[in-house]
Amino acid sequence: MKKACFLFLLTASLACPGQERNEVLITKISFSELEKKLITREVEWTNPDGRKESMTILEMAIPVDQKMKELTLDFVVSNYHIDSIWLHPRMIVFHSMDLGNLQNSLEFSSLLHDHMPETWTTLYLAGKLPNGAHFIVEKNGNIVCLTPPVSLDGARISYNKNNHKWLIRRHQDGNPVALGVENVTDRNGDFTDLTAEQIESNAKLARWLLWMENGSIEFLTSHHQFNNDKEFNRMLEVFSLKHYQRRYRTLGRKDIGRENLLKITQKVEAVNYKIKSRFAIEH
Repeated sequence: MKKACFLFLLTASLACPGQERNEVLITKISFSELEKKLITREVEWTNPDGRKESMTILEMAIPVDQKMKELTLDFVVSNYHIDSIWLHPRMIVFHSMDLGNLQNSLEFSSLLHDHMPETWTTLYLAGKLPNGAHFIVEKNGNIVCLTPPVSLDGARISYNKNNHKWLIRRHQDGNPVALGVENVTDRNGDFTDLTAEQIESNAKLARWLLWMENGSIEFLTSHHQFNNDKEFNRMLEVFSLKHYQRRYRTLGRKDIGRENLLKITQKVEAVNYKIKSRFAIEH
């Protein structure tokens, strides 16, 4: 049980439910309350090949209060020596959770809590900031935004290409350059079991984000890649993250897997986006 808590950063899968009950966790918002606040957003953009696209986003914004901002700053200062809570997007990291549905995926991952459970050992030692993601894709392909972009002055939610910024969220070790996309997969199943609808939605979401960030995103990746030391070390080098606290690195991730990442990348490249999916080549 302790090993599972150590290995899995974002999902925690169902490995630690007994340990969770040893601590009273404060929930920032219940799933039912989150559902009631759902807002449907429609976005449109033009790809490099001239093809126009549109996408529906189900916005279910997990509240970010002053305490959450303070925990975010504490986390990135301690782990990266970066003094800002705002993301500088240079890659998209795809994740997956074998928890069966959207509700379980949010409730069993600390995303709805106000701090990382103390009983999650190494994860807690790395910082009290709870897990997070910018998006999560349901098995039917629904794209849910959990951490929407805000205007440059931080006063309101904004999907304006020229007036937005993203909060750093704790996924892929709270990487300050990574937008995080979760995927719902079958409960206690294979993390790589993405549906055809999810493949399409992940690719569409990536195309929109590439357009939104106007060329700053260079890589599409899956968290499983960073189990590899060469890949991980090269990633830190590319993004100048030399101060990363390696003692808190998470290992053993499966996430969406190489085949699914390839499918998504091909669908993105098909409309002429130039993107990379590897940091280091194994020999």
